[in-house]
Amino acid sequence: VNLDLTKHLTPLGYHFAPDPSSQQVCTIGGNVGNNSGGPHCLAYGVTNAHILAIEVVLADGEIVTLGGLDAEPSGYDLRGVFIGGEGMLGITTKVAVRITPNPSSVRTLLLSFDTPRDAAATVSAAIAAGIVPAAMEVMDQGITIVVENYVNVGYPRDAGAVLLAEVDGLPDGVDIDAQRISDIGREHGATDVRQAASDEERMLLWKGRKTAFGAVAQIAPNYYLHDTVVPRSKLADTLEEVYRIADEHDLAVVNVFHAGDGNLHPLLLFNGQEPGIYDRVHAAGAKIVEASLAAGGVLS
Repeated sequence: VNLDLTKHLTPLGYHFAPDPSSQQVCTIGGNVGNNSGGPHCLAYGVTNAHILAIEVVLADGEIVTLGGLDAEPSGYDLRGVFIGGEGMLGITTKVAVRITPNPSSVRTLLLSFDTPRDAAATVSAAIAAGIVPAAMEVMDQGITIVVENYVNVGYPRDAGAVLLAEVDGLPDGVDIDAQRISDIGREHGATDVRQAASDEERMLLWKGRKTAFGAVAQIAPNYYLHDTVVPRSKLADTLEEVYRIADEHDLAVVNVFHAGDGNLHPLLLFNGQEPGIYDRVHAAGAKIVEASLAAGGVLS
């Protein structure tokens, strides 16, 4: 399991950088199959950047090793072709992972905004200013409330959206980047900026983000999750279109997403026992995908 690997490595000064929101249950083999990302892929890259070699059983039963432990493996990058193949190219039986040193310093910020548009604009402005945070995650008010009900760590229930931003590296540079993100946030309408005071508080803030999907059970018994990527410059407009589409189909929607790389995760909430509900949900989902593509995005 992904998180088990990081828990084992942390006391030794390392971690496995890909950290999908499902990392408490997802496996390294599954990460390879899906080329999984996660909040911290903004700075560290997705799974493909952290796999050195994989042992694979091909469809005819042949066992092959793709990639290698050399710094510069020779030949075609068949390892890179296989990662993200969703099991269609063979079965992974062993994985050699690249481990990442733990940063010497980390700062985690929680910025509150009146609207998701302000939060998205802050993300674009921070990256345009040359800052590459470890992670930048946005949650709208609907999902922030259910997350706070679950973790009780101080997420603001009255904010239209929150931005969870994390910077890591050497202490002086981290302090500078954290201050710059705070200033950019205030320039774009942040009503409050808070910094985690301890590792425990930082971990709780991330626990809230990474358990957000499950927490929506407080609102509705079912959800239909979408996963698209749009240019950061189109993030705010696409978000507003997602809300409009949900209203048009008389559905509730909440948004929690990897804002740093424009990766949207709208959750359409519903009760599967309601007659005809799946037709509305599927229709709205199709419209969301179309809106993302029209904005210059892709399926992720």
